[in-house]
Amino acid sequence: MYRLLIVDDEPLVQIGLKSMLAKELADKIEVIGTASNGQEAWDMISMDPPDIVIADIRMPVMTGLELLNKSHNKYGTVPAFIMLTAYEEFEMARQALIGEAVDYLVKIELNPATLTKAINKAIQRIDELKPQTSQKEGSSESSLEDLRQKFMVKLFNHLAGSEEEFLSEAGRLNLSFDYNRYIVVYGEIHSGNQSEGADSSFTQAALDVYSSSISMAKEIISRHAPCQIVSIDIQHFAIVFMFNEDEPVAGTMDLITEALENARTMISSYFKAEITFGIGSAVSAPLDIAVSFDEAKTAAQQTDASQPVRLFSHIVGSNRRSGKDKLITAIQEYIDSNLNGKLQLNEVAEVFGLSPAYLSVLFKKTTESGFSEYVNTKKIDRAKEMLLSGDMKIYEVADALGFESAYYFSKVFKKVDGHSPREYIQSKSDM
Repeated sequence: MYRLLIVDDEPLVQIGLKSMLAKELADKIEVIGTASNGQEAWDMISMDPPDIVIADIRMPVMTGLELLNKSHNKYGTVPAFIMLTAYEEFEMARQALIGEAVDYLVKIELNPATLTKAINKAIQRIDELKPQTSQKEGSSESSLEDLRQKFMVKLFNHLAGSEEEFLSEAGRLNLSFDYNRYIVVYGEIHSGNQSEGADSSFTQAALDVYSSSISMAKEIISRHAPCQIVSIDIQHFAIVFMFNEDEPVAGTMDLITEALENARTMISSYFKAEITFGIGSAVSAPLDIAVSFDEAKTAAQQTDASQPVRLFSHIVGSNRRSGKDKLITAIQEYIDSNLNGKLQLNEVAEVFGLSPAYLSVLFKKTTESGFSEYVNTKKIDRAKEMLLSGDMKIYEVADALGFESAYYFSKVFKKVDGHSPREYIQSKSDM
């Protein structure tokens, strides 16, 4: 089976592709997830690279071309990219082929035959470039531990499915989730053997340090509490601590912090490597481990030499619910005050010291509205005021609100209001 990621900011396109793939290529393709923009996709690719990526060329936050180039620079020509384009984007499609995408598909002409042809091209490239790797992966998948690691990475990426599906797969892998409290820790190894510059430049010594550090961390930390350690990439790993509600959370946090400090001291002493840790909040449901993971990753981004271990609760406030509400309120106020800017997810996340993936999940959970949906609604509300003032043309309003073109502004306006800007102005002038 070849693992595939779908990247498009239109839910209907995602659904259509999944439906076609399930009907025509179920024996070859496993859809491992979907993303709504290039940055979301990059986070998922970095954690668990798929074999094939189908990506829209034009998306918010990070375009499909930027995603293609970033992946190509780090991983080479696999994952194999298939780009989705509109008629007016043929120049971008040409750039995609220069960037070694295997094919591009025009959305309006997309059908099972053209999709199957493109998928077969991608498979041919994968088979030509990775014949030996494919065989090794096939044998490694028989390893129970390898399957457990992949299962946990899917959980971290919010791809575990329903609770019933999650518990069923966990049972098959002999993974126990009989506890009612879980805390995730996100660790990063800083080795002096890593080459400076490109994040893919690692010496063999750095790989050895990483492997040895993981082994030592697992041995030391597992003495303190039941846990599952998961490798994320060459520098990062996660630890899922499991305990029951009769154990005070504060006491468990102290125990975890002590375990992490012990691991840091030992690894620094033996391997001359430094480790920083971010600690997420305690959650009660196994599926919410993904939320604690996002929090831990966000906390890890706030670490430095003076504070190598950070708790997410200390960043947003000791009251987790209150802290999240205050954080979202602050983000909404920031958006309302900067409607003249692009307000892309990754930029706003950086302002508040959050990962884009976590901000997206937190925003949706707290407001029941997606980040992009909220931004677009606010921008269109402001646009209506500006259009009715009579002093500005449509293209001037689009430019003033940070839209890349009047065409895209009109498209978003109609999606939010149900009418084009002209239709909206006309309806108000007829009243």
